[in-house]
Amino acid sequence: MNVYVKWNEMYLLSRLENFKESDLQDFQKAINDWGNIFIKLFRDISRSNLKFPKLHSWIYHIVDTIREHGAINGYTTETYESLHKTYVKIPYRLSNKKDVEKQIMENVNKK
Repeated sequence: MNVYVKWNEMYLLSRLENFKESDLQDFQKAINDWGNIFIKLFRDISRSNLKFPKLHSWIYHIVDTIREHGAINGYTTETYESLHKTYVKIPYRLSNKKDVEKQIMENVNKK
């Protein structure tokens, strides 16, 4: 239950539109608090030993990313997954499967 409470605290801080340095410090503390509980809960049952790139990025890099680029509200994998579908998967299906990269680039350049 505590991991859920800590997740919500961290999530709410992550949704801020503007961050002061004190907000970033609070956010990093919330990340660390949640991360410690999460790791203790799942380390013994994780086949990957919790070696997840998104977990690592979140715990160790997200605050610096916010400092450098601003709020993360617009960050989502859905954006990139959608772009991959539009600019890679669909053009690949439309190709004749020969010299695929060239056909994909031609298709994308038409858009």
